[in-house]
Amino acid sequence: MKSNPKILLYILMLSTLAINTPLSIVGIISQISKYFNTSIAISGLYVSSFTFTIAICGLFIPIFFSKFNRKKTFTFILSVFAVSNFAIIFTKTFHVAFFFRIISAIVYPAFISIALTVCEDIAPEGEKQDYITKILLGISVGSIVGLPITTWLGTTWGYQMAMSWIFLITVISLILIVMFMPQLEGKSKSYEMPLNEIITKEFVLASTAIIMMPIGASIVYNYMPYFLQTVTNIHTYKLSILLFIYGLISISGTWIGGKLLTKNDKMTLLIFQLVCMAVFAGLYLSADYLIPTIIFFLIFGVLDGMGYNLIQYIESSALPNSPELANGVFLSILNGGIAIGIAIGGFIVDGLGVMTIFTSGIAFLIMAFILLYYVIYILKINLKYSRIIF
Repeated sequence: MKSNPKILLYILMLSTLAINTPLSIVGIISQISKYFNTSIAISGLYVSSFTFTIAICGLFIPIFFSKFNRKKTFTFILSVFAVSNFAIIFTKTFHVAFFFRIISAIVYPAFISIALTVCEDIAPEGEKQDYITKILLGISVGSIVGLPITTWLGTTWGYQMAMSWIFLITVISLILIVMFMPQLEGKSKSYEMPLNEIITKEFVLASTAIIMMPIGASIVYNYMPYFLQTVTNIHTYKLSILLFIYGLISISGTWIGGKLLTKNDKMTLLIFQLVCMAVFAGLYLSADYLIPTIIFFLIFGVLDGMGYNLIQYIESSALPNSPELANGVFLSILNGGIAIGIAIGGFIVDGLGVMTIFTSGIAFLIMAFILLYYVIYILKINLKYSRIIF
């Protein structure tokens, strides 16, 4: 490879950040409602449609694009995002904006999946997980740091300004890909779905275990602002600052997760569940006390960031011969788990009260722990960096 792999890595990392910024419009739902003259519920559907589409398309879109030239694929997908975001800025018709948001979400899984595959291919020996982690950091930064930026622009200057910055960063990424990325060929022949791998007990149980993590985390995370306002009494700008700090800490968690996996993957996967359960229990017990609640919440931020690495690692270990499919399944599980968690959380908060988000989150993590223990120590799944120490 003629190009410096580090340069290509950071270009892909920026591009990954760019195509994740559409997730950050969750903070301007009220502005979207006013701009399109729709209800909050319909505006919420407009926002969540991106995640639901990714969850569905992640299972097959990466496979379709795997045979094409990598540079042409990245250029095409970023062009789709640029055109879609440009159209969304200027249209006043809700259905047109909804159409373009869905179109960009359809091709999203192919970009992330192939970016992860390319980075693992170009990484020097011993740095593969570090390269993967940096792409996952792009996902984190795009959605987490993008949230306060998009919210600030949207609430200060309106919906069109918020969408304009999303369009701008996409165009910058597209230019960098066109100018600096070398030609990288895709697979030499059409990709076939590896049915013999995806119907194995190891893959099915590992995937079932790992989807419990984003479900449990999503139940807690998405209703934490409501909990912090109604129970711990953290309001207005203080809540915004706390959520921003949470986002920054979450980014560091993604980096920490990658480092821990390379040192001891089995222990990291299992202890993560236990620590996360302990933090949820701590939040439940300290709900009336400001400082302990903030401390536990920020620890949860680190764990939330680690989850990206752990989910991707399990899927790539379960499908070692099908990296594009493994990364597509990772995206489907991550986004599908988040969507399911939001739905479950809404029902339990309405029916049982906000404090039940913690016990519900613990319940899903217990299932994840049991299944992962079974897959790792009974079925003995072949993890990439496996080291048995006990």
